[in-house]
Amino acid sequence: MYCPLCKAEYRDGFTECSDCHIALVPTQEQAKQFRTGQLCTDDGAVLNALLNSLADENIAFRSREVLRSSPWPWLSFLFWRYAKPKPASEFRVDVFEKDWPRAKEIFDRVAAAEPLD
Repeated sequence: MYCPLCKAEYRDGFTECSDCHIALVPTQEQAKQFRTGQLCTDDGAVLNALLNSLADENIAFRSREVLRSSPWPWLSFLFWRYAKPKPASEFRVDVFEKDWPRAKEIFDRVAAAEPLD
């Protein structure tokens, strides 16, 4: 059993992915047939608003945090008075290709929203 979104493998008897909360498919080949798109941000507030909006719209997603491999976080720590530090990680959200247009529209709307003070 495989998750069509995150491609995780499950033992027989499982019917739903514990991370994505969607139905599993029997074979890895079937899971590979599902194409996905990816949204990325380094803003935690945007991520939270995006995930809430995707859930409200019943769009299946998988989110994860990925560390960047650039040396910038260490350099920014050394030169913090002269340079604005950049985030050391980014958040990636995977959605099915069939949901991509709606998810991208939601992402654009959420990213353009005024920050809450």
